[in-house]
Amino acid sequence: MGKIIAEMAATIAVVPLCATYLPGIHCANVEFGVVTGLALAILYLLLRPIARALTGLIGCLTFGLTNILVDAGLVLLCANVMQEGFRVDSFWWALALALAINIAR
Repeated sequence: MGKIIAEMAATIAVVPLCATYLPGIHCANVEFGVVTGLALAILYLLLRPIARALTGLIGCLTFGLTNILVDAGLVLLCANVMQEGFRVDSFWWALALALAINIAR
């Protein structure tokens, strides 16, 4: 339980931080960045295991590189759901945010 809370806290902290320093990640304000981080942490908690299970065999063949692509896809999904205050310019910026989140976790 403590690991889940620590991973959620890391995700919540990284999203507004990346929105400040990465030019391709945009948040309306810091508070909305925290809300977006919470939404992304919930997506990671609910959808990430399912997506990783579906791409398990491919993940074995690519040494886990598809896992970061799954995470970038979840970032793009979150950007599409939260249209007003959170925007990602391209897949590559979503990949950068996913890498930052994985490093922090």
